Amino acid sequence: MAKIISVINNKGGTGKTTTVLNLGAALKKLKYKVLLIDLDSQGNLTHALHITDAKHHIGELLLNKCSLQESIVEAEGMSLIPSTNNLLDFEYLINNEPGRELLLREVLSNTNTYDYILMDCPPSMGTLSINSLAAANFYIVPMQAENFAFIGLDRILQTAQKVKTRMNAELELAGILFVKYQNRTKFGQAVITSIAENSMLKNKLFNSYIRQDIALMEAPAFGQSIFEYAAKSRGAFDYMNFAKEFVKNYGKKN
Repeated sequence: MAKIISVINNKGGTGKTTTVLNLGAALKKLKYKVLLIDLDSQGNLTHALHITDAKHHIGELLLNKCSLQESIVEAEGMSLIPSTNNLLDFEYLINNEPGRELLLREVLSNTNTYDYILMDCPPSMGTLSINSLAAANFYIVPMQAENFAFIGLDRILQTAQKVKTRMNAELELAGILFVKYQNRTKFGQAVITSIAENSMLKNKLFNSYIRQDIALMEAPAFGQSIFEYAAKSRGAFDYMNFAKEFVKNYGKKN
């Protein structure tokens, strides 16, 4: 069975898409079969892989207007279920469906093809994000060590706990991943110390950090992961370290 991971934060610009794309690419390099799912109406993950002509998308899949296989496109050696710019319209329709929070779990229960399924969530805790948590084994919260980094974290943890209690007993916080990290700043170090000392988040801070790297910003513009765009960059090194740490702690062993 696939390990299903939700990458979630209800604040925008926290590195969700970058993490899904490059964690997926790192897992692919480690010889795992990977499926990415774009649940964000902005479609940043879809655009980052230069998918512009997909016949179907996640909204249609959740409303049973296409099959799982029909919704999948291939990009950079990974499979992707793309988003669409009118996904919010589909979310409105999904909200009228009985059991709407469980639609994605129902869809993914029919596949044994992949080792890892990574989901890029929208910057909100709406129906699509809840679907992601209801389907996942683990969730990862990417965040920056900066002012207001903690805003919304409590809500994510509380919402995830409700999903765990009511819908998905297997759901577990894999950890908090710091992205765009600058280890020389005192504030950044203070944020990490604060989380490390939080009893609710004990042992839930990944040892791997994703350092700030311009190549991570540039790669999606060329439709590439960091491993294709700049294989020797800090970003590539950091995401590979993170992938290995995740597999060691939570993943499937080759």
